[in-house]
Amino acid sequence: MDQTGKISSLESSKQNEGVQVLNVKLYPRFSINRYLTIVLLITLCIGPYATKAQDSPAIERLEIDLWPEYDRSEMLVILRMQLADDTLLPTTIEVPVPTRVGEPSAVAKWDPESGPNDQVQWRRIAGDEWSTIAVEADIPGVWLEYYDVLTLDGSERSYTFQWPGGFEIETVRLKVQQPQAAESMSVSGEVNIIEEDGLRYHIVEMVSLKPSESIRVDIAYSNPVGQLTNPAMIVRPEETQGNTPDVSGWLPYVIGGFGAVMLVLGGVLWFRLQREMATRTQGRGHRRKTANNSEAEPGRPTQTQRFCHHCGTRANLDDKFCRNCGTKLRQE
Repeated sequence: MDQTGKISSLESSKQNEGVQVLNVKLYPRFSINRYLTIVLLITLCIGPYATKAQDSPAIERLEIDLWPEYDRSEMLVILRMQLADDTLLPTTIEVPVPTRVGEPSAVAKWDPESGPNDQVQWRRIAGDEWSTIAVEADIPGVWLEYYDVLTLDGSERSYTFQWPGGFEIETVRLKVQQPQAAESMSVSGEVNIIEEDGLRYHIVEMVSLKPSESIRVDIAYSNPVGQLTNPAMIVRPEETQGNTPDVSGWLPYVIGGFGAVMLVLGGVLWFRLQREMATRTQGRGHRRKTANNSEAEPGRPTQTQRFCHHCGTRANLDDKFCRNCGTKLRQE
């Protein structure tokens, strides 16, 4: 075989084995080290985004209201959390509360304009010191209330509010309501005091709270009489002075009640009048009967004895003839 034949035979052999040769050249096998390297790179790229998605949503504003001895001899804590504008909804907001308080007294989704709405799903996740109230919210805010233990020592009261952190919060406003009968209340921190609804409030403002930062506020005051704050008893001069009470809503009830009282009084008077008239009629009949039977006719003397004018024998008043001589008696 010549040299040309050898080359043709070799090319034919290569064509028969061409698929294998091409597979080797174009699709080389990956080693296990390369595979692990690629997986690691992908994990490093998407890891920050996955971690960010699992973090708690940012809070634009946290409002904390503390009302000691409001309607119980305890501390009423009201939390309002407004989410940031870029929060994806619906979302789950996990609000930390002390485990000792148990279940909250109120849970609602909240919007600053429309107010709270208790048509919301929530669950309590118990922990050792802190528990979590997980609220499913489709609007950018939640409302939560619970009662906590207030330390009582005679007339002295004290309480410490704590927030464990866990959220990035732009602004925090803590507002402490001073009980109506309280004296010399003190609140830790930089406090502004305002008068509102006839009560005094102590306000603490904070900004730029990081997830790692916590809050602690100490409260102390004196309540010598132990009186609870009752909203119905609060005097609001700006709402009552110089105004005529609106009784239009009560007017139908007042008229109806007055009419009912008049009907009852009229019935009682009519019954008494009928009884008096019947009594007078019976008395007059009795007196007439007595007079006819016992009184003599006017102008005639009353006779007690009667005698026969012929023989002098005594006769009865109703006798017409003498019982002795038979003479007809004179009618005197």
